[in-house]
Amino acid sequence: MPTATLSNVLSYWRRISPGRQDVLLAIALAVAWGIGLAVLSRYYSLLVEWQAYLVAGVFLVMSVALVRRYPRTLLAAVCVLYPFAYTFVINQQDTSTALHSEIHLAPLLVVGYQAAAGGVRVPTCLFFTLGSLATLMVFLPTAGALALSVLGPRTMPALALYPETMAGLIRYIDLSLFVAAAALVGGMVLLGASSRRRRSSLILLEQRNAELVRLRVVAAERAAAAERTRIARDLHDVVSHHMSAVVIRAQAADRVAEQRPEELREAVRWIAASGKEALTAMRETVRVLNTASSADAADTAPVPDLADVVRMGDRLKAVGIDVTMDLPPRPGELTSATQVTAVRIIQEALTNVMVHSRATSARVSWHSEPDGELLTVDDNGRTGPPPPNVLATAKRENGRGNGLIGMRERSAACGGTLSVAPSPLGGWRIQAWLPVPAR
Repeated sequence: MPTATLSNVLSYWRRISPGRQDVLLAIALAVAWGIGLAVLSRYYSLLVEWQAYLVAGVFLVMSVALVRRYPRTLLAAVCVLYPFAYTFVINQQDTSTALHSEIHLAPLLVVGYQAAAGGVRVPTCLFFTLGSLATLMVFLPTAGALALSVLGPRTMPALALYPETMAGLIRYIDLSLFVAAAALVGGMVLLGASSRRRRSSLILLEQRNAELVRLRVVAAERAAAAERTRIARDLHDVVSHHMSAVVIRAQAADRVAEQRPEELREAVRWIAASGKEALTAMRETVRVLNTASSADAADTAPVPDLADVVRMGDRLKAVGIDVTMDLPPRPGELTSATQVTAVRIIQEALTNVMVHSRATSARVSWHSEPDGELLTVDDNGRTGPPPPNVLATAKRENGRGNGLIGMRERSAACGGTLSVAPSPLGGWRIQAWLPVPAR
């Protein structure tokens, strides 16, 4: 058979339902069994017990066709009816054993295997199959021999083939064959139960694999969302802080351009320098988007330091806000993620002071303690103290509201807290507590 044809047949076989597969197998088995029986009956004179093969074939085909659909019903029907039907036809022939051929065990083997594989409990399968085998090979011959010895062969000619003595009965039953047949039947039942357990394990593994794939997709989506949020925060910090300072300085220079043109030139130089700094920061942030993985993105993300905090104060001083800073002595870059978050929160708080508060002075305090970082940003904003529950009611709308939400999200990501309260200077107080992660 060509490979393509065989592949098409296998593909069609997988697509049809198990019930239809059983029916097709039963039809093929019936045809093969009938052809084999006809050939053996025609060309082999020793095969005179064709009725026993016919009975075995009928029960075998019935078991293959229906036992998967009705496992308990077929198990009981085959195991109860087959011994009596087989014994009836075997007694019509000249035979010296209760089981003429081992192949006649096929119906019990198939129905036991299929019933156990279909979910019938192993003790139930063993009870019916071994009970049927014992009925066929032990109980019926013993009962027939007893009836023959009591009533005599003339009274019951149908039992004339049974032996009349105990020694003859033992030879007729063939105990060694019975033990071997019982082991074979029991082994097929256990094999069917093992097949069911293996199939259940495969189904469970497939379900778990599908769940793992789903969880992996969810985790990837969450990681992507977290990365987008982080990049959005960094872009917001850069654009909001630098560009707000540039806009305010440009507006102030425009108001005094005619009276004090020298301040206009100074403002233009300052704006150019601030713009270059903003572009550099934005390039560093955007470069993260071109990295191959989130781990690379974390490694290449711009890392702020204390010098950035000082430059933030200088930008506020350039637009007319007097800023005093109480910073810890940390040279170089900040290595802790908590410390980097602290810089970002100070940056956002100072941006809010510059853009929204109309303040003339601000004060930044950063106290490092063994168990965390305490940040405080006060201003004397002319808009007054914050309304009650301003942090709980903050939301993003029309491009606004990112400041408080961003600071709250950053502090929560580090396991810290953020509070907004009236400042002793008359405006707002932004205070954050960021615990140091355990090592």
